[in-house]
Amino acid sequence: MAASAWSVPRLIKNNLTKNLRSNGFQLSPNDLLSKFPQASMLTVKKSSTSRFFMYEEHAAVKIQDDQVARTFSASPIEFASLLNKSPNSTDPNHYYWTSPISDAAPSLLEETFGWYKQLHEPSDMSLLDPRGPSLWMGTSGSGTQCHYDVANNVILQLYGSKRIRCFHPSLGVSHLHVFPDAHPRARKSQADFDAATSTTPSRLQQFPHFENLPPPTLDVTLRPGDALEIPAFWFHHVENGKLPNSDDGDDKRSVSLNSFVVSQPMMIAQQIFQQASQPLRGSCRIEQVPPTLKELGISLLRGLDVGGKSGQVDFIRRSLLEARYLPLENLPSRVRKGTSPPLPVALTEDQLTAIEDCISRILPHFEDLLMVHGSMDERNGIVLLVALHVLELWAVELVGAPFVSQAWKEALQHASSEKC
Repeated sequence: MAASAWSVPRLIKNNLTKNLRSNGFQLSPNDLLSKFPQASMLTVKKSSTSRFFMYEEHAAVKIQDDQVARTFSASPIEFASLLNKSPNSTDPNHYYWTSPISDAAPSLLEETFGWYKQLHEPSDMSLLDPRGPSLWMGTSGSGTQCHYDVANNVILQLYGSKRIRCFHPSLGVSHLHVFPDAHPRARKSQADFDAATSTTPSRLQQFPHFENLPPPTLDVTLRPGDALEIPAFWFHHVENGKLPNSDDGDDKRSVSLNSFVVSQPMMIAQQIFQQASQPLRGSCRIEQVPPTLKELGISLLRGLDVGGKSGQVDFIRRSLLEARYLPLENLPSRVRKGTSPPLPVALTEDQLTAIEDCISRILPHFEDLLMVHGSMDERNGIVLLVALHVLELWAVELVGAPFVSQAWKEALQHASSEKC
């Protein structure tokens, strides 16, 4: 199967979208929810503390996450009523729901959305997500936090408005402070976009790279009949309805449809993760973790031409520790208070050979990523995002998800001591 390669986010202008817009197309939440099986129950998210929702990853090993939106069950009629709440309502909550249409209301796929494949190029037909498209419904002002998907994504607005800001993959390396891979909110930015102009010392200390975030490559507001292509690994920040402190957007609930397409970067990244996993095949003592991570990380980044050794150490410190782990407070330590971590023990020749073999296996796949369609900056950004995935993968396998930050700090200390 040859996966699809897209370049940059762009509005789709084909016969389908032209016809939808010219005919005044829209599908309200009431229209759609009335066609759902009325005995069904929808899993709805609600939050009074944040208007941005994040959907969890399902990794086997996770960092604990105590800041999640409340989830509850509602019938289609009950959810329609919540979406229809007045702007003057005393209810402080935002509400959001998404699901593949095939799970929530299978009959809608043919009766209402039988044309959705016309959003895609003929070459993408065999690569469409087998689950089919999903529906997204939210109250005005709600949204999804800035994140990236590993598949190519098409979004069609059905009702209301939706603002989408698209950011280059390279900005996820440091600027956007992405959650660690082992966190339930992996692939999402930790930064609060509503507080983007805040320069308080605590905020700058927590998100040191976010204040220098460049403007989005594309900033667009979708209305019914508008459709947008977002390539894999491009970050997008989504806001429904009327925007705070702005006249932009429609002050009513928002409904959209999205459809995923398998991407070339996703398939190549999967090969990298498979080849990179368990480089020492489990033969690593706890005292050998710092030199193992140091050797793996420096060797990988050297192979990717990321600076000299000091530049490679700085990349790990900035893009892994500062960007991903610094904003997360109170991570547990694997060293008891009052004690020091065990002194590093040198690697054996067999272990060093195993590390060399691992790097030799995965570097050709990184070279394949550089051949994917798109600008060199875009491809380099995807390469570095995947490299950060691999750095985290190695640490998770060696010490467990909660201790990745500490393990890499010890690895960098070991690298610094070798230079002295």
